[in-house]
Amino acid sequence: MSFDYPNTPVRSSPATDLISIGHMSLAIVCLLLAFLSSPVLAAVIKVTPDRDPVRMDESFNLAFSSDESPDGDPDFNPLRKDFEILAQDSGSQVSIVNGKMSRKEEWTLTLSPKRAGAIPIPAISFGSDHSQPTSITVLDAASATPSAGEDESAEVKLEVDAEPRNPYVQAQVIYTVRVLLRVNLAGANLNDPQPADALIERLGEDHRYSVNRGGREYTVIERKFAIFPQKSGLLRLDPLHLDAQVEVGGRSFFSRSTRTVRVKSEGVDLKVRPIPAEFSGKHWLPARSLTLEENWSQNPPRTKAGEPITRTLTLRAQGATVGVLPELGANLSLDPSIKQYPDQPALNEEKHPNFGLSSSRQEKAALIPGKAGEYKLPALEVPWWNTQADRMELARLPERSLRVEPSEETASQPTPPAAPLRQAAPELPQAPTAQPSQAPASIATGIWFWLSLFFAAGWLATALGWWWGRHSASPAKAEPDRFSGERQARKTLQQACANHDPAAARRALLDWAQTYWPEQRPASLSEIAGLSGGMLSDEITRINQALYQAEESRWRGEELWAAVQTFENAKRKPSRKEPGLEPLYR
Repeated sequence: MSFDYPNTPVRSSPATDLISIGHMSLAIVCLLLAFLSSPVLAAVIKVTPDRDPVRMDESFNLAFSSDESPDGDPDFNPLRKDFEILAQDSGSQVSIVNGKMSRKEEWTLTLSPKRAGAIPIPAISFGSDHSQPTSITVLDAASATPSAGEDESAEVKLEVDAEPRNPYVQAQVIYTVRVLLRVNLAGANLNDPQPADALIERLGEDHRYSVNRGGREYTVIERKFAIFPQKSGLLRLDPLHLDAQVEVGGRSFFSRSTRTVRVKSEGVDLKVRPIPAEFSGKHWLPARSLTLEENWSQNPPRTKAGEPITRTLTLRAQGATVGVLPELGANLSLDPSIKQYPDQPALNEEKHPNFGLSSSRQEKAALIPGKAGEYKLPALEVPWWNTQADRMELARLPERSLRVEPSEETASQPTPPAAPLRQAAPELPQAPTAQPSQAPASIATGIWFWLSLFFAAGWLATALGWWWGRHSASPAKAEPDRFSGERQARKTLQQACANHDPAAARRALLDWAQTYWPEQRPASLSEIAGLSGGMLSDEITRINQALYQAEESRWRGEELWAAVQTFENAKRKPSRKEPGLEPLYR
């Protein structure tokens, strides 16, 4: 920041001096204000309700969390305009992962809304730090109508809800179960939903809050599930049953009196839609949100010939299982001079009571360029269907340039002075002259010449003998050594199939494929399917379903082993009968 001062004569007046001092003071004040208002070190404070929407007669929990210590204590008074603060709690958590310590602080409020509608939650000040503003939807109490035939005065109620009611195939449905109580329970048994042709995941722990229905106060125990229909059409969610042991009368020191109450929920029908015709992607991927990221071990991407650089691709989806996330690096076509060595993908799923399932797929690959130059890495695109906006979208990473410099060995090598040395060699016989005083030197030179020639002949004879012995005896031994790795991988694959272990079979199949196709060295099941096709490709699809769609207990290994044997018998490689050495570099 610069300031312009008025030109002053050599002899200034007192008034002019005062003006100059005033300008300097103003500049100092502006700099101090800019420094104090800088948000560089501000703590990020997230705001998360335990559910959204809520009803007018219900209480809910609102959590404020930060990975750093805020500047001061929170001031929750702005919330009192639209909410009644029923309870307040705070705590901190310290965790150490891979030697790195992280700290999380959290403040939890139990709130009761004062009005219905989309109510804004203002930014709460924590000293000079502020939370992120958000909002929550509060439904009118009249919308909480009882089910048909439900007794308004019942002491125990069971409610269910599903959202949305018309999902796409493999898209997420949030299924909510609420137990409403006006009595104390001594025990209860509630069955979980078990829909046919659907995957189901329970979302976290139960939530407790209070609600007013028809002028009566209830304690609510809420449980949520994420359901993913696997085929289109009508999906029936059968009614749930609750057997509750309710306390009655007084309680003695030795026993307490109870009675059994049985309640039943309504059934829910879902109209599952098929994959829309507007979706043009290769892999169907429905989600609430999706992001595609990349990271490099050196940014911008830059390395030297023969040295590796690591590229990390991460795909994150909200409202989707990890099984529907496609492979990323396998679809990239790189320059032939760049060798790619992928690592095993890291798959992760997290459960949130509001948003459901969040999944991620992370792939790391070491890229080793063989020569210097400027390489173009192709763009990466992942089509997906936005279930919130009901349209197809595209997650994309643009084309990337990889700069490869010459290796240090190549750059440090001087220009070889071979030509001058070869030209000097013919001059050696001309060194002796006819002068008698130089005769002894000429005789010594001749003796060393013949000795050198004798030793060179002996070395050459030894080398030829070694080469002849190696090539005459190696075919019988080289053949078993060359394919011992493939036989071991095949044996491991056979054992994994016999044990019906899909995870072990996947690893063994990758090991077997890399020995069967040493030139391509496939690093994923999709690559193996592309190289094999037919029956083996179908079995690879089934083992993927068993691994990523919670069907491990149903997978049988006989079909995969039979497919491998069929493929080997149909496509015997003639190169196995040709003895020879493995190439030094692949």
